[in-house]
Amino acid sequence: MPRLKNRLHERFAWLIAEGMDRKAAYTKLCPHVSDPATMGYKLYHRSDVKERIAEIQCEVHSRALMSIDAKRDQLRQMIEGTLPTKLTRRRDGTVEAVFDMLGALMADAKLAGELDGATTAVEPEVKLEFEVYHRNHPNPPRDWLRPDVVSRGEEASN
Repeated sequence: MPRLKNRLHERFAWLIAEGMDRKAAYTKLCPHVSDPATMGYKLYHRSDVKERIAEIQCEVHSRALMSIDAKRDQLRQMIEGTLPTKLTRRRDGTVEAVFDMLGALMADAKLAGELDGATTAVEPEVKLEFEVYHRNHPNPPRDWLRPDVVSRGEEASN
């Protein structure tokens, strides 16, 4: 597929293929737009842009130093905690290993295409409703009061 005729669409496709999320990519290209999330969503779902993104990703993956399987295997080891995600050498010569399992999980999800940076709102399965009373409410519900506190309060008033 040749380059896209619209330069904005072409640059957007490259930014998405490089791993940037839709909103950030559109904001980078058009910072003056009031709703970059919606515009990025619309542009991302155009068929010509999607095809171009897939082509760019295929080209990038073929040039990669490591295969996707090797990267995913390394991320799996990081998630399991057998391979550190970061090594830092201190001034005294000791090496400190950091195990960021959540970061490795997110990187693996992005690599697998499961996480594209957009957040989705999920309806809760449980709905909690609270009836709030002020502490000096004249008629609080009786089940709030423990029996031993009520009996002591009644004894004190008698």
